[in-house]
Amino acid sequence: MNINKKNRIHIVGIGGIGMSGIAEILHGMGYKVQGSDISKNKNVERLSKKKIKIYLSHHKKNIDQADIIIHSSAIDAKNPEIKEAMKLKIPVLSRSSILSQLIKLKKTIAISGSHGKTTTTTMISSLMTDYNLSPTVINGGIINEFGTNTRLGNGEWIIVEADESDGTFLKLDPNISVVTNIDKEHLDYYGSYSELKKSFKKFISNIPFYGFAVVCLDNPPLKSLVETIKNTNVVTYGTDKKSNIRAFNIRYKKEKTYFDVQINKKNKKNIIKNFCIPMTGKYNVLNALAAISIFVELDLSLLKAKKSLKNFKGVNRRLTLVGSYNAVKLIDDYAHHPTEIENLLSGLKNAYSKSQITVIFQPHRYSRLIPLIKEFSKSFINSDKVFVSNVYSANEKKPNDFDLSRVIKLIAKNSNTNCVHLQNLDIIKNEIKKSKSNDIYIFLGAGNITEWPYQILKDLNEN
Repeated sequence: MNINKKNRIHIVGIGGIGMSGIAEILHGMGYKVQGSDISKNKNVERLSKKKIKIYLSHHKKNIDQADIIIHSSAIDAKNPEIKEAMKLKIPVLSRSSILSQLIKLKKTIAISGSHGKTTTTTMISSLMTDYNLSPTVINGGIINEFGTNTRLGNGEWIIVEADESDGTFLKLDPNISVVTNIDKEHLDYYGSYSELKKSFKKFISNIPFYGFAVVCLDNPPLKSLVETIKNTNVVTYGTDKKSNIRAFNIRYKKEKTYFDVQINKKNKKNIIKNFCIPMTGKYNVLNALAAISIFVELDLSLLKAKKSLKNFKGVNRRLTLVGSYNAVKLIDDYAHHPTEIENLLSGLKNAYSKSQITVIFQPHRYSRLIPLIKEFSKSFINSDKVFVSNVYSANEKKPNDFDLSRVIKLIAKNSNTNCVHLQNLDIIKNEIKKSKSNDIYIFLGAGNITEWPYQILKDLNEN
């Protein structure tokens, strides 16, 4: 449907990271935007500063002046604003529907994958912005360089993070698709791992003949999937020797990672040495390779890409240094899946081999923790100590037979680490006081754990 700029758009759940981005882009394009959410957060505060009206409740009166309703997949049909809109026959659109309309206005790069898509989206956005291409960006995390998760550019490209969690990424029709990896995530929606892989195959294949897909060969499921795809221009990257864009000679030095890149395409063969990213971990090298692959395929300067990556400012909640107390580092990270945790801790261990690494882990959702309990139990192998908090349920009901102590015992056994239940944050404060210089405390999870290191650091500095 076409949306007239005289229409008032009401966004239900406007404080979410995805919906706040849509609100900011529509507002920047000149549309009348308002919205509602149940509480104030940083996204709400950011939008309020742009004079976007926000109701801090969900109530049918909020949509009195609305002509169109947009909602995320987290908002169900029982929401009073959705119910009132249906009653009044006000058009109701999903976030994916409005996003699919927005990307038709420009050439599109859509980035998906079980892990790393937010960082990869940010890297591509940062490189193309530095190249003065002025892309429009809609991301799933706060881009430190922008101070927001979106940017309305005047160039011909739009770069979007494509959410695979509910299948809506298949509604997008990008010119360039990027897939970082495939893992056993969101099986509650897909029903099976095979269905998840089929959806990714459709996403990779769903590009025009003049477009291309960028995929990582280091991920075995993705590598196998690529071999079954015909009639699609696929550019591969990774440390795998068969990759079109390959990283090798990877070196870790504290907060920085260095690597060389080999370009191995039919009409393009080259080696460029000493790329540098101000981040730890092989997984971040792979994220950078995805961005480099796009530059190679679009014939953009790799020397400029190299300079941009060296100065990359990162994404909020991705290895974010909250601060230090007596030279003990407190770090915040969004990692909440076994693969993410294992990759992150491996990177930290490579960078800080002489430091003790203590993990504070808040499990996110019973529906993720229970099916992957074996994988979670092995993912803390590069930690020295792990504190496990109660599960952040995200409104899921706790199963009657769930036993957190079993999870803790399995982590201790299978990761060969000291693992205990976190009773309260005072325990962490006391641990930090006893720690040595350069020791690391990293807070992992997708729930409200992100608030904890800030509170702990504040309390420590005040006492």
